[in-house]
Amino acid sequence: MPLIHCPNCGQPISDKATLCPHCNNQNWNPTAPDTLTCAECGVLYGKEESSCPACGCPNNTNAPKKKHKGVVVAAIILSVILAIGVFTAFAISKGNAMIYYDNLETVTYKMLDGAAKAETAGNLIKSVWYNSIYEKRDAETDKYTMKNGKFVDDFNDALSNLFADENFMNSISEIELNQSNVTDLMKKLRNPPTQYAEAYSVLKNYYENYLQMTKLVINPTGSLQTFSEDFNTYDTDTVNAYEKMKLYLD
Repeated sequence: MPLIHCPNCGQPISDKATLCPHCNNQNWNPTAPDTLTCAECGVLYGKEESSCPACGCPNNTNAPKKKHKGVVVAAIILSVILAIGVFTAFAISKGNAMIYYDNLETVTYKMLDGAAKAETAGNLIKSVWYNSIYEKRDAETDKYTMKNGKFVDDFNDALSNLFADENFMNSISEIELNQSNVTDLMKKLRNPPTQYAEAYSVLKNYYENYLQMTKLVINPTGSLQTFSEDFNTYDTDTVNAYEKMKLYLD
């Protein structure tokens, strides 16, 4: 039968004994849950002891528990995933800002190009309109304002001749295409990143003047005076708005 140690005097005694024969101690319970059986010699001893008092086999139940490797690995993996997520979000944000700036720069110069074409076409419209009314000869406008050596009866005829000209209509088509491309880009710029909010506000003003100017050239309306006044105003405001936009471009 296995031996245990008396918790009072430490002498080996039978695990069946109810009284220690060495010190007569009775204040112990050999079946208490705080006892261990030595894996080497079978002796019972208290869990609080670091090793078996009979053979010295270590008591591993008191050793600090090691963290499960799986938990540590999972924690490391989670940290890596979070770090990748933060980096990815930052990279995406930075990438979106770069794309936004590229579109901002592109639309700025596209509007400048369209406005330049509209300015050339608008000035020709004004000249044809004016020369047909006041019967002014001019090498550039005579083919629109005159027929068989005489001025046309109405300025609308002169303007119709201008808009029937293939070269002039090609320039109008280029302005319309430019206008369409600019409008598509402006739609992409509707929700600017914080750092470009102010630039977008200036861009909208630039776009509004550019749009009015190009529309007026594509479809002239009103009298010569109102057309000329509106055209000159939009032309000037478009140029001024472009100068402001340059402050936001590298």
